[in-house]
Amino acid sequence: MSTQVVDLVRDSTMQKMQAELVAVHKASVLASGSTAAIDQMYNALVNNASTVAEVNGLFVQWWRANWTEGTTTRNELLERWFGTVLDDDRVHGVKFPLFPTSETAIGELTDDSARLTCTPSTETTAEQDDFAHLPQFWSVLVAAEKAADGSHTIYAVEFIDSYDEVRGGTHLCWALQKNTYTREWNEDGYRYFKMQCRPATGYDTWPQGTDRTGKVHAYIGNPAYAAGLDADGNVTCGTGLPPLNYSSHNTDVAKWRARGSQYSGASGNLIKWQLAMIRLKYARKGNSGTIEGCTAYNYQYKAAAAETGVTRVLLTATQAKNLFVGSSVIVGDTGTGTSADRGTASMYKLAKNVRIKSITDVTVDGTAYKAVNLDTETPFDITTDTYISTMPYWSGWNDTVQGYDGSRYSPTTGKEPGLIQRTEFQIGAYLIISDELWQWGTDADGNYTFDCYTCHDQSKVNGSSITSDYTKQEDLTLVFPAGSSSGWQYIEDTAVAEDKAVLWPDTVSTVAGSGTGCKAGFYVGLATSGVRAAWACCYLDNYGSAGLPARNSNFSAGTVTGTGLLARLVWLGDTGVNCSGAAGARGGASPIVTQTNQARTHCGTAPTAAAKRQPFIDF
Repeated sequence: MSTQVVDLVRDSTMQKMQAELVAVHKASVLASGSTAAIDQMYNALVNNASTVAEVNGLFVQWWRANWTEGTTTRNELLERWFGTVLDDDRVHGVKFPLFPTSETAIGELTDDSARLTCTPSTETTAEQDDFAHLPQFWSVLVAAEKAADGSHTIYAVEFIDSYDEVRGGTHLCWALQKNTYTREWNEDGYRYFKMQCRPATGYDTWPQGTDRTGKVHAYIGNPAYAAGLDADGNVTCGTGLPPLNYSSHNTDVAKWRARGSQYSGASGNLIKWQLAMIRLKYARKGNSGTIEGCTAYNYQYKAAAAETGVTRVLLTATQAKNLFVGSSVIVGDTGTGTSADRGTASMYKLAKNVRIKSITDVTVDGTAYKAVNLDTETPFDITTDTYISTMPYWSGWNDTVQGYDGSRYSPTTGKEPGLIQRTEFQIGAYLIISDELWQWGTDADGNYTFDCYTCHDQSKVNGSSITSDYTKQEDLTLVFPAGSSSGWQYIEDTAVAEDKAVLWPDTVSTVAGSGTGCKAGFYVGLATSGVRAAWACCYLDNYGSAGLPARNSNFSAGTVTGTGLLARLVWLGDTGVNCSGAAGARGGASPIVTQTNQARTHCGTAPTAAAKRQPFIDF
C-alpha cells in the first residue's frame, strides 16, 4: 500500500498569500495611472471593509496615491472620493407610524438597514455603529471657506492635514458626507424615509449638496460645531471656541456678514439632516432620549463664602457635583434689581462664558468647600450674593467621543451637547435659523395662522423683515382656532415639506407629549400679526420640550435672551431653490393644530496631544 503525503496550507499562510496578491494587484493598478481603475479598486476595498478605521486608512492610501503637490486640489480629490469611491447599491430606510396610527416615537429600520445596529458612544466607550463605515455614512472633517459667488475652497482635510488646520477655526470646519438621494413620503398611516447612492424617481439630493452656482457636489458639507468667536471676536466655526450667544437673528446676520456677504448663519436644512440621521440610524422620530443634547443643565448657585481677588467660586459639595469641568458659566449678581436672569448684565459682570478649569476640595476658615476654579486670568471679588450660572457649551465638547454619535459622558442625561454624524448639536442654546423667518397672521374666519418663509440665498437674507427674496411655504401653514391659548404644545409628526431644506411641524397638539410623537415641543406664541425669528431646538432648561424638531414662535428678529442664542455656521450650499414637559392629556384645553393642506386638524477643555492625534486609521 502506497502512502500519500498531503501538505496542508496553514490559514495564516493562506491569508499572507492573499494579502500579497492584493498588494501586487494594488501596485499594478496604481502604476497604471488610470483614475477610473484606481477608484474602482478602492471602491471594492471600501465596500469590503468592516470598520471606520479601515475606511479611514484606505482614504489616506488613496489620497497619497492621487495627490500631486502643486497640481491636485483638495476639492477635486474629495469630489472623486465621494463621487466614485464611496458608492454602493444599498438602500437605507426607516418606517414610522404617523401619530393617528400610533403615538409611539419608535419606528423600524428597513431595507439594507434592517439588520444594522447603532448605539451612541462616549469618550470612554466606542459602542457599535454598523453604519459609520458604509459609503453613505462615512464622514471626514475639512476646513473650508465660501466665495462670494457661493462656490467654496477646501483648505485642509482630516487625516491629511493637521488637527489645528482642520478644526482650529481659521476656516470653517465642516463634516463632509456623501451627497445621496433621498425620498420621504406618507402611505397608509406610516411615514417612510429612504436614502441611496443612485438616482430614482421621486428621489432628490440633499439641499446642502448644491451651491449657489448651481453645482451639485458629490458631498454635502454640514458644520461640525456651533458658531463661535475667535480671539479677535470674529465669528467662525472650530473647536474650543466660546458660543455666539447674547445675540439675536439681526445681530447674528450682521456678524456673519462681517465675514463675507455670502454668509448669514444657519440653515434649516442642517437640523433637518441631523434629525434624518437620527431616524436612519436609530429609528426614532426625535433625538430626545437617544442623544438628548443639553436640555437639563440649568444650575444657578450663590457663592457659599465671600472672597477677594480670586478666580473661583466656593460651593457646597452637593452643588458642585452637578457641574462639569470644561462646561461654561457666568459669574455676577442681580445688581440693583432682583432678577437672576442670565440676560441681566450684572449677572455676568465678573465672568462671561468662562469654562470651569477644575473643581477641587478646599478648607477656608475651618469649613470644607468645593472650589469651582475658572479658566480666566482676571480676578474678581465674591460676595455671598454672587451667582455662578451654567451657560451654553463651548465648541468641541464631544471631540473625544469614540464614534460618530453620542456625548462625552452620557448621551441621555440632558446635561451635555449631543453628537450625530460628527456634528455637535443642542449645546444649551437655541439655534437661530438664518434662512427662515416666520409670521403670525389670521385667516378670514379669525383663526390664527403661522407661516414659514425661506430665503436660501444667504447673500439676500434680511435682518428683520420678509422681503421679495423670501418664498412663502404654502404647504406648511399652521392654523390655530380662534380662542386658542398660548403655551407649549408638542409635535405629533414633522411635515413632508415641498422645500427639502425645511424641517417643520405637520401637527402640534396637547395630545402629544415629551414621550410621544417627535418628543419635542412647539411654543405657541399666538399673535394676530408679526414676524418671528426662527428659534429651534430650545436651551439648557427646556427639558422635555427640547429636541431637534422643537420650535418657539414667540420671539422677534431682534430678541435677545440670557439663556443664550447662537447662529450655526453656514452650510455648503445656499441654492436659493426648493431643492421637563409632561405629556398632555387627551381632551386638554388646547386643540390639535395642523397644516392647512392636511386632513388632520439638546465645550470641553482644550484637547490634549493624545486627543489631537489622527484617529481611527488602519492601514
